Amino acid sequence: MVKAFLFVATLGLASFFLKEPEFIDARNFGLRSIGSKTSTVAADLFYYNPNNMGLQMKKAELDVYIDNRYLGHSLLDTLITIPKKDTFSIPVVLEVEMKNLFPNALSLLTKTEIDLRIEGTAKVGKGGIFLNIPVKYQGKQTLKY
Repeated sequence: MVKAFLFVATLGLASFFLKEPEFIDARNFGLRSIGSKTSTVAADLFYYNPNNMGLQMKKAELDVYIDNRYLGHSLLDTLITIPKKDTFSIPVVLEVEMKNLFPNALSLLTKTEIDLRIEGTAKVGKGGIFLNIPVKYQGKQTLKY
């Protein structure tokens, strides 16, 4: 019991000092399904973990915005291993609301860069102890056609 408490206390303290993973790139875009109300897009998000500790992520819920317009929601319910001081990828399946995509579709085809914003939460931990942490990213993303 004391060992479990010490482990939880250590993980809690470590989470206070943990650095946020750094977003690198979004790659491997693919269209899974097309519908009049929603479509499904898949991609891999690549990150770098600057911490001296490997972690695991077992759930993430993300909202994606392009040029400050809501695009869709993603739910990841798969265990991902995050190595220490290394890059890792997160496979994302995004449910895109077509009503939010259509008004921007033409402008997206003519742009070479977009403002990408990702917000949500991720359940991250180690040794069976997981904490919900906020996920926030905003930056320019180059479009490759």
